[in-house]
Amino acid sequence: MATSSRNRAEYQKRVNRVLDYIQDHRAEELSLETLAAVAAFSPFHFHRVFKSMAGENLREFIQRTRLETAASHLVLRPHVDVLEIALENGFSSASAFARAFKERFGMSASAWRSGGAAQASKARQAESKPGEVVRKPGKAAGCAPEQDGSSSGADARSDEEEIMNVTVKTLPNYHVAYVRSVGPYGPGGNVREVWERLVRWASARDLWTADRICLNIAHDNPNVTEPAKCRLDAAIVIPDGFAVDGDVNVTDVPGGKYAASVFVGDPSTIGAAWDQLFGRWLPESGYQPDHRACFELYQGEFHDPKTNTFRCELCLPVRPL
Repeated sequence: MATSSRNRAEYQKRVNRVLDYIQDHRAEELSLETLAAVAAFSPFHFHRVFKSMAGENLREFIQRTRLETAASHLVLRPHVDVLEIALENGFSSASAFARAFKERFGMSASAWRSGGAAQASKARQAESKPGEVVRKPGKAAGCAPEQDGSSSGADARSDEEEIMNVTVKTLPNYHVAYVRSVGPYGPGGNVREVWERLVRWASARDLWTADRICLNIAHDNPNVTEPAKCRLDAAIVIPDGFAVDGDVNVTDVPGGKYAASVFVGDPSTIGAAWDQLFGRWLPESGYQPDHRACFELYQGEFHDPKTNTFRCELCLPVRPL
């Protein structure tokens, strides 16, 4: 077996171990820390690793499998109280289960038990196409799921070849001044505002030079953390001992081994590039994420205002698998 295949198999094994653990302990509280420990991955990046291998985020998988198991039990165990089934599948109350069940299946648990399940089954059979193969949920797929908007064939191969251009290298510690944004990373957030504040501050102190080094540091995963609580730091490297004021904060970004992938393009596509780095390159690389923040590294003039093109390196902290 080729090295990349062995590495992906190791990722699959670890994620499948988590899927099995969730199924066996669905009545219990399933914390991120517990599940990351089952997989032997850093909790800091486990959500992205899980989604890249399982095709859905951790919270969605837990909720879906709990509801689907409960739906099966409602039919197979017709004399068992609905609340008992709800508690067995990790729901804390009848009202919480009722809301989640109706949102998922479009009817109450009682209606499902009294004939709704059979109607839903007939509807699914009618919608199925002859010869269609449906992958059974519950195990990680052999390949990472395609991202929204991705194409197949030659285009898909080109995307994969591009993201495979990754260099694992040792980066130094960066002593930085930063302005923090708290809120959505995309539309509705204030990321542009904090970068403008940083540029004004740095320019006034002759730090916004042609050879400057800037970091865009994301502390949270927007697929997990509530958008209003996502933290992002717009940072610039400053000399040791440089005197700062209350307009900025100062911190040290730890160095070490990072997987670095060059990104050139419209900023709206950078999220997809991160997804490919986690979902395509990482599982076959022989590395796993380390417990340090990801960041984008910008050097010199990184923005072409005529084309709105940005150039940076996506820096993912890693350690051996």
